[in-house]
Amino acid sequence: MSDYISINGQLTPYDDARIAPFDAGLLHGAGLFETLRVRNGKIFRGAEHLARITASAAVMNLPFTLGLGQLQEMMADLLEVNGLTDARARLTITRGDLHEATAEQPEPPVTLMLSASAFAPYPAALYEKGLTAIIAPYKQNPESPLCGHKTTSYVDRLMALREAQKLKAGEALWFAAGTNFLAEGSISNVFIVDKDGVLATPPLHVPEKTNQRLCLPGITRQVVLGLATEMNVLPHERMITITELLAAKEVFVTNAIMGVMPVTHIEKHNVGNEKPGELTMKLHAAYNALLETETD
Repeated sequence: MSDYISINGQLTPYDDARIAPFDAGLLHGAGLFETLRVRNGKIFRGAEHLARITASAAVMNLPFTLGLGQLQEMMADLLEVNGLTDARARLTITRGDLHEATAEQPEPPVTLMLSASAFAPYPAALYEKGLTAIIAPYKQNPESPLCGHKTTSYVDRLMALREAQKLKAGEALWFAAGTNFLAEGSISNVFIVDKDGVLATPPLHVPEKTNQRLCLPGITRQVVLGLATEMNVLPHERMITITELLAAKEVFVTNAIMGVMPVTHIEKHNVGNEKPGELTMKLHAAYNALLETETD
């Protein structure tokens, strides 16, 4: 746990940190967050993370503006006071203290929190042997206005992860309500190498329904799409059925902390030959190399 946390730009000892009792993040879950990978004091793909949370804030009518330079300066101060260089950081914004709303200014200033803790990587054995995932017992709702946004209304994801952990699994894969189409993981985006050797991942939006999001526009997801293209592997963003998922030669999941993580079992089903696939490991290595290059 950090010794200090940044609240509205002010460094505060963790034990003294406070938010208002009427903060909308506490009362209504009205907030957004970004999980950031920091290496050598540098935020990996910080501009992309900031662009995503800013776009989501606009959708949720949160009056949020923060420049990349401001974020980098805040992060540098936070890392220094906590004695960190490699960190897992989190940027959180909420709608703010509703008690401060007035007739003249009905939208209070957002609450902005930045925290960081020492980076703890996933065990190397998971990358060597692969992760087990379950099918989430809950469904993704593309018609929800929160779908595809990284909101602080996150308890359903944690409930699904808890179900996965009960079964000694590390991720729960969500399908869209009323369909058998794959959406995303509880904390990740999902890729497959299908039975024909084609790299595929669910699209951001439901086809022909651009107002319905299917999954989070993951920053790591976007990096992997770019890396695949550089390898002359054409990635396909398309709908994926449960049948295609179970028939896939390779499956992997992505996020800012795990990078590219192979999935070798889906519940009791074996993925491929029960070992991390060739393309998965190439993308894993390429992602790690890019992370090092951009943060050296």
